[in-house]
Amino acid sequence: MFAGIVCTGRADIVLALDESTSIVENNPNQDNWYKRILGFAISIVRAFSISRDLTQIGILKFSDSARVSFFLNRYRSSTNVTAAIKRLNISFGNTNIADALRMARTQLFSDQNGARPGVPKILILITDGTANIDELMTIPEANTTKAAGIQIFTVGIGSEIKEEQLRTIATLRSYFYFATNFATLSDVLQRLLNNSCGAIETVATVPSPATPTITTAPDTGM
Repeated sequence: MFAGIVCTGRADIVLALDESTSIVENNPNQDNWYKRILGFAISIVRAFSISRDLTQIGILKFSDSARVSFFLNRYRSSTNVTAAIKRLNISFGNTNIADALRMARTQLFSDQNGARPGVPKILILITDGTANIDELMTIPEANTTKAAGIQIFTVGIGSEIKEEQLRTIATLRSYFYFATNFATLSDVLQRLLNNSCGAIETVATVPSPATPTITTAPDTGM
């Protein structure tokens, strides 16, 4: 799964991955997590130029609460980020989107954990469900996160999501992407990458060594 593009810009990108029980219900081999969710995350990583000076990637997982998998300044190459993602297990539970938004804003996008001043901040949140813990705090946390200068993209999978909730969480309503099921998750990848790379280009940044561009790249597989 790879979209065949490379975004050569500067950005701090956090992926928030839903690890609730519903991800692998009726999915005995847990392929929805290990192949589809993690494969989707890896495809995003491969579409950006990962380095100390260009794009950094951080990961959190969320179910009953959110947990940091690794901070933005933990890994400095696409190879190392990809290897770390492949090691992520699923912990099960409910769906606390509010805590995922809160943790992204206060911990992963904090200066002490590697976030860089003047660099575009992008949060990509992937879920197959509806907020059912701290539900009333979900939109307020999204608004606070957006007010902090973090651009939010949301990806909803399957029939259990609330489209309006995920569109409202996103920075723009068009920054919501819907996959009918896990098997079609890769279908939204190209549009997500095009728009997230475009967001890097349009956000004001401090002077950088490279102007963000999208270039074609060979399909390297997952």
